[in-house]
Amino acid sequence: MQYLLDKYTSIVVAALLAYISPIATAMLFVGGLVMADFITGIIKAHKAGVLTSRKMIKKLYTAASYLVVLMVVRACEVYFNSELPLIEPMVAIIALSELKSLRENVEEITGNDPLKHLFGFLQRKAES
Repeated sequence: MQYLLDKYTSIVVAALLAYISPIATAMLFVGGLVMADFITGIIKAHKAGVLTSRKMIKKLYTAASYLVVLMVVRACEVYFNSELPLIEPMVAIIALSELKSLRENVEEITGNDPLKHLFGFLQRKAES
C-alpha cells in the first residue's frame, strides 16, 4: 500500500511541476512583489501602532489568491489552446496593484513619494 502511495504521489508532484513550469517565473515575480509589499506593510503598521495578525493573514490570503489566479489563467490557456497570451496581462495587472500598494507603504513610512524622487533622478540624468 505504501508503495502505491509513494508512486502516485511522485506522479502527482511531477504533473504539478510540469503544469507550473511555464508560469514559474511569473509566479516568482508576483510572489516577490507580494513579499515586498508584505514587509513594507508590516513596517508601516508597526510605525502606526496598528500591527495585527488579521491584517497579515489577509495579505497572505491575497498572495495565495494571486497564485491561484495565475494557475487558473494557465489552465484557460491550455484548455482553450489559446494563441493569445493571457498570463502576461494578468501579471501586469497584479504587478500594478502591488506596486501601487508598495508606493503607498513607502510614502507612509518615509513621508516622501518615491516616484517624485525617481522622476527627479531620471530628469537630472537626462539633463547631464
